[in-house]
Amino acid sequence: MKKSRPRIPLATQVRVLFRDGWLCRYCHGPVVFSYSLKYLQDFVARKGFPRPLAYYHERYRRDASPLCDHLAAVIDHVEAHSRGGSSLEDNLVTACNKCNLKKSTKEASSLAEHRKPKGKYGEPKHWDGMSSLFLVLARERGTQMTLAERAWLHELESYLDTHKTGL
Repeated sequence: MKKSRPRIPLATQVRVLFRDGWLCRYCHGPVVFSYSLKYLQDFVARKGFPRPLAYYHERYRRDASPLCDHLAAVIDHVEAHSRGGSSLEDNLVTACNKCNLKKSTKEASSLAEHRKPKGKYGEPKHWDGMSSLFLVLARERGTQMTLAERAWLHELESYLDTHKTGL
């Protein structure tokens, strides 16, 4: 019988994303907060852009959201939950959707060959996964948010307020 996995609290997810600098632990690429792309898609559409946009899809479908398919920020268990890995912060890392899918339940070392070298100038120092874009657009959107989006807004604001790095 398959063991059900408890949800990772949003506050824990936010701490992991900021701890890891919104960079994939496996390929070291920047990741994107997917709700930012959802809100950006909505913003552009409201401004009258005449064509359908492929910025966001809730299932990260490549045809409907190529950036989410590849770059969406996800939280990964270093030691897979199915192999007994815990959901404590020391076993959680930021990953891009692509690396998370490649890793699946394998050991994290299986992705070592996919690591990219650091860029000429090093890792980004002020990358936030476009979470600040989400905060700006979510505040503008107000009551039109889903419960999940409201919960993310609350946790991101709480984290940024606590760490004095907010907007």
